[in-house]
Amino acid sequence: MSSVDAKLEEYLAVRRAMGFKMERHEKLLGQYAGFLAANGETVVTTENAVAWATLPAGARTRWHALRLSMVRGFAAWLNAAHPAHQVPPARLIPYGGRGIVPYLYTDEEITALAREAGRLSGQLRSATYSTLVRLLAVTGMRVGEAIRLDRGDYDPAAGILTVRDTKFGKSRHLPLHPTAVTGLDAYARLRDEVMPAPRSPALLLTARGCRLRYERTWETLHALTVSAGLKPRSPACRPRIHDLRHAMAVATLLGWYRSGADVQAMIPQLSAYLGHSDPRHTYSYLSAAPELLALAAGRLQAFFTGYLTRQRRASPHTIAAYRDSLRLLLDFAARQSGKQPCRLEITDLDAPLVGEFLDHLENERGNSIRTRNARLAAVHALISFAALRHLDHAAVIQRVAAIPPKRFDRKLVTYLTEPEAAALIAAPDTATTTGRRDQALLTLAIQAGLRVSELTSLTRADVYLGTGAHVTCTGKGRKQRITPLTPDTAKVLAAWLDEHPGNTGDPLFPSRAGTSMSRDAVERRLAKHAAAAALAQPSLKGKKVSPHVMRHTAAMRLLAAGVDTTVIALWLGHESVATTQIYIHADLAIKEKALARTAPLNVQPGRYQPPDALVAFLESL
Repeated sequence: MSSVDAKLEEYLAVRRAMGFKMERHEKLLGQYAGFLAANGETVVTTENAVAWATLPAGARTRWHALRLSMVRGFAAWLNAAHPAHQVPPARLIPYGGRGIVPYLYTDEEITALAREAGRLSGQLRSATYSTLVRLLAVTGMRVGEAIRLDRGDYDPAAGILTVRDTKFGKSRHLPLHPTAVTGLDAYARLRDEVMPAPRSPALLLTARGCRLRYERTWETLHALTVSAGLKPRSPACRPRIHDLRHAMAVATLLGWYRSGADVQAMIPQLSAYLGHSDPRHTYSYLSAAPELLALAAGRLQAFFTGYLTRQRRASPHTIAAYRDSLRLLLDFAARQSGKQPCRLEITDLDAPLVGEFLDHLENERGNSIRTRNARLAAVHALISFAALRHLDHAAVIQRVAAIPPKRFDRKLVTYLTEPEAAALIAAPDTATTTGRRDQALLTLAIQAGLRVSELTSLTRADVYLGTGAHVTCTGKGRKQRITPLTPDTAKVLAAWLDEHPGNTGDPLFPSRAGTSMSRDAVERRLAKHAAAAALAQPSLKGKKVSPHVMRHTAAMRLLAAGVDTTVIALWLGHESVATTQIYIHADLAIKEKALARTAPLNVQPGRYQPPDALVAFLESL
């Protein structure tokens, strides 16, 4: 026995002591040891590992990568004690994409397989394979688990199968549907009648009373797929018997989604039933069928349609903002994780990733801290929605929910002085229809202080120009308010309405197409008129005039007129009076009046002279 053979036996013994079966490893690594011996080599090197792994030359790249990965594990173990052995680099042979695509059997195809199995020669043989196909389809067992079942592993009274010492050394109980119990009982009666004294205690017997062999069983089941007329759906999607397991898992998930069950909370149950080592492996079935992906995506749609729209009654503006925020988050998470957005899980959106996403918004997209906090609010809303539906991910959700908004500098608000406002209103060309519309819009915005969304949503019916002229709008938080109009503003709006008659539901400030103006259109028209007004009023050149600046201008005009801040808050539709305090900070005239009322202090300027001991202490630092 060569030194590599001896080390291989020791390696396999260690791994088996840790709970790994190592059946395939023993076979393939034994072949590798024979390859080294045939070439007169006693040390694992990257060169000879790749040379063996790429045999046979016509095999799939994934098979070559699998062979090399087994050598890597063995080489890493050898290298710990004998550094002369080289460990081949990871991913030296790429797996080459997704590889095999699960063949999801339909109910008709499963029935056809069982029917073909019933046509096999021999009464017991046909019954055994027909029962095996049905058992694999309803339980999702692995083929090896099914053929290792003994009679004592089936409890007909309780309707439970006990699968012992399976993959990863785990055992599990499988509750059976009553129809499956009926089928197994019928098979057991036939088996005992045909083979009263079998050679094996196996639940499923061959015609000779022995346990089914894996290789022979695989060959027979593969022949059944051919005789049943099952065709490959693509080069990577061919009918395999193992795909009965995948079909059962996908069918279960589809049933849960269609019934409205909490799939995320129930996936660990399916994982335990299938014998997966980690529930994460069960999540892969979510991408196995287009219908399942559509139903999973429907849960995110439920956040918008069910939670935001029906429960929270969020406005279309809020929904649009949350939509954009979550689209950015999913795109970022997909790039970071290498997964498609439809395959992302709750665990992929953990606190570190959300933190990186927020940094990405600021540093790469150039978003302000206010925008960053708005995006975070959308993430918090989604997490709050998920908290009651994904209790198994409570720790991840809590950490994301604990991410605080970022503090930002509060700058003084920008507003227009009276000369600047007058120059801006006079900027549009009133010889054109568009100019007269813009002048009416600017006049109303500066006088009434409406938000740009409130301006664009106004209709002709929202304007009343009789005694007590006013406009009615629905603002932030679905609050309706009435804003009075000055005689000059009412006169401008009356002229505009007379010039453009229409129905009561028509937009007050229509676009050329007759629809409501968009926010972008208002911003572009305002930027154009601000540039023109800056020629007459140079102070405008140093100001960035946005639609919200006109709202600030209305508030500052009211404040300068001595209007109380509580009235200004009602005028502007603020949720809290504290929001209106920003205008007090921006008004220097108010502070100058307050300073004028104070008596000047009779203080002589002086200079601080520290004592010698203090100077000596500071100099000694």
